[in-house]
Amino acid sequence: MQLALLGGYGYGFRFGSEEDREFSAELGEVRIWELIPRIGISATDPLFNDSWYRGNVEFLFEGALLWNTEPISGSAAGFGTTLRYNFLSSERVVPYVDANFGIVDLDFNLELQADGFNFNVGFGTGAHWFVSTDTAISTELRWQHISNKETQAPNNGINAALFLLGVSYFPRW
Repeated sequence: MQLALLGGYGYGFRFGSEEDREFSAELGEVRIWELIPRIGISATDPLFNDSWYRGNVEFLFEGALLWNTEPISGSAAGFGTTLRYNFLSSERVVPYVDANFGIVDLDFNLELQADGFNFNVGFGTGAHWFVSTDTAISTELRWQHISNKETQAPNNGINAALFLLGVSYFPRW
């Protein structure tokens, strides 16, 4: 089991043709502060015991509180799930990769992305840096995409590179 609280900063970016990037420049200017409480449970025992990629699968439930500071202030709140693979080759540093899917109620007041119901998806990589047998400093770099999947207009999507830092606790019950 894992209990964690992470906070971080997201930096918006655009990709695609130069014309598309120019059209949606507002979305590339997004700057997001996030707070993510999470609880996780191991879904498997260690896999691939005799290899460098020995690890386990973990399932996490996350909350999401977002505050947008640029180009216009706003906020969002929601929740989601994350599927993670932890690499267990070391007891002190446990790197991982993950993918997440969630929903948020967006209120960013942007011209090119509708407020209200939106999906929040992404993937990332990170590591737990254990400072004791049950407590770790956790770092993560995540690509985040917020979009309403054409349920309302406009829907140009927000992309952000998100850096998270926090504390994770792994109780030994």
